[in-house]
Amino acid sequence: MRASIKQHSLSPSRVPSLLKQGKITIAVVGLGRIGLPTAAILARAGARVFGADISAAVVSSVNRGKCKFVDEPGLPKMVREQVKAKRLQATTDIGKAVSRSDISIISVPTPVDDRKSPDYSAVKSASSTIGRSLRRGSIVVVESTVGPGTAENLIQPLIEAESGLKGGRDFGLASAPERSDPGNILANMGTIPRVVGATDSRSLGVVSALYQTALGVKVIQVRNPKTANAIKLTENLFRDVNIAFANEFSLLFEKLGIDAIEVINGCASKYNFLPHYPGAGVGGPCLPSNSYYLISEGVRAGNIPYMIRMAREINDRMPDHVVQLVSEALNEVGKTVRGSKIALLGVAYKPNIKDVQLTPAEGIWRRLAEMGGEMSIHDPMYEGDVVFGTKVKSMDEAVRGTDCIVIATGHREYKSLNLQGLAKMMRSRVLVDGRNLVDPEAAIRAGFAYRGVGRGR
Repeated sequence: MRASIKQHSLSPSRVPSLLKQGKITIAVVGLGRIGLPTAAILARAGARVFGADISAAVVSSVNRGKCKFVDEPGLPKMVREQVKAKRLQATTDIGKAVSRSDISIISVPTPVDDRKSPDYSAVKSASSTIGRSLRRGSIVVVESTVGPGTAENLIQPLIEAESGLKGGRDFGLASAPERSDPGNILANMGTIPRVVGATDSRSLGVVSALYQTALGVKVIQVRNPKTANAIKLTENLFRDVNIAFANEFSLLFEKLGIDAIEVINGCASKYNFLPHYPGAGVGGPCLPSNSYYLISEGVRAGNIPYMIRMAREINDRMPDHVVQLVSEALNEVGKTVRGSKIALLGVAYKPNIKDVQLTPAEGIWRRLAEMGGEMSIHDPMYEGDVVFGTKVKSMDEAVRGTDCIVIATGHREYKSLNLQGLAKMMRSRVLVDGRNLVDPEAAIRAGFAYRGVGRGR
């Protein structure tokens, strides 16, 4: 790979031409679901990109032009092309990658721990490693989702301590949080405006120019990194809170014999109503974690965000509600969970992707197993793999001879189930729809004892 240009010559106005000439070198630290697409897109735009990761297996795979995220349309091809063109190279030597780069991007996981507090261990490690190799004039960009103030109060001090450099004077720091939806990463990166906040004007300009040129999207500049991070959290909090609201009134409507889906669809006919739908729970690396980031920041600041905390509690309880519906429906056909054979359809946290991070399906599966249910699993993304310690079966293998089907993930395959065919394979006919994919009347006509979240009987 070509040597980096002198960092002080990297000005906002020069970014487009230097990028086109292949004279900007970028280290992307973390080659996960966001880091790898970021690295590939920047390479496609002309940058020389080092993709750095602590996993030797990941690095080896990328250097062979392979991409494990087959559920991200277009990504495997892009990775293969950029590796072949020698614009993208993966390495486990993060320090070397950083030392040769004009810009270093942190794109490592930021999960929550067992106490629902942010786990910034990967961010801390990446920041320290970057600090030990950072050159004067470089810019560090935080793409990982972190709480407001984390860039300024955690990441910058770690880099300064390791590098001996001063942020804002000797190196730049910016936050440009990813805003992509798993399963649509490349499409989102090329269409959704990017938010950038930095600690100094040069870094703000350079990073904004980089994303605008490489991604072809509008860039929204904000006054500092913590504002950029607050925007990322707030847009996900909006969804989390509104889903909790839908779950809350849906549970009430179940008791009142009202179909919540019919209510929501009716409300959606008004111009100022934004529909959100109830379900078996909210999972993934973003929505649950993002809420907990802000709750933690609020506790530290002495201003507890009660609505956000309550929304999390509501959404976290939804898997238990699905288990309750299973028990009720089995009782309707004279059975209990104990001793019943139950097929769980879907383990991924969201439709059509291969990812089980914080998936609500795990809570459903574990609780039913604890209650004595004999569990089988089907998921089109995981067929043949082992999930939750259980081999994921084909649809026919999972359903045959069972008493109950539970839909936990809204995969496209489950939107057109052959209910009559499934009913013939089962020992008893119970269907619990945690994602409201099945028409209740069609399920009843097929002979099922049916329950759905928010579907009042």
